[in-house]
Amino acid sequence: MRVITACLLVLLAAPPAFADEPAASETHRSKLFWSGLALGVAGLTTSVIGVTTARVDTSSTGNAPQGAFQACVAQQSNPIYATNSCDALKAKNRSLLWGGVAISAAGAALMIGSTRTSADIAPGFFRLRHTIRF
Repeated sequence: MRVITACLLVLLAAPPAFADEPAASETHRSKLFWSGLALGVAGLTTSVIGVTTARVDTSSTGNAPQGAFQACVAQQSNPIYATNSCDALKAKNRSLLWGGVAISAAGAALMIGSTRTSADIAPGFFRLRHTIRF
């Protein structure tokens, strides 16, 4: 996962660094917005994968007691319990979850750092505003 994150960061940061002519601040800020948006989507996707498909079997989830997943798997050797579905007892992959949250936060910081983007925070709501001119 760290390799994928590092490759994504290099891929998004490399085009402005290797440009032939210096980019105007407006263009650079616009690239920050779109790079931030891409990072935010990648982080969200990573978090969703961490809590859905990439679950871990080293512990149990939710209010289940410790070792509930392992006990369910052990019961499957008995013919009566052979059809038990233990996948619901797998715990979420916390490293993917929090890694995705961190990637999304970095993307949000890039988006807010662009010229035509602003963030309004008040009790009860959060608004992200981006102006597009034609």
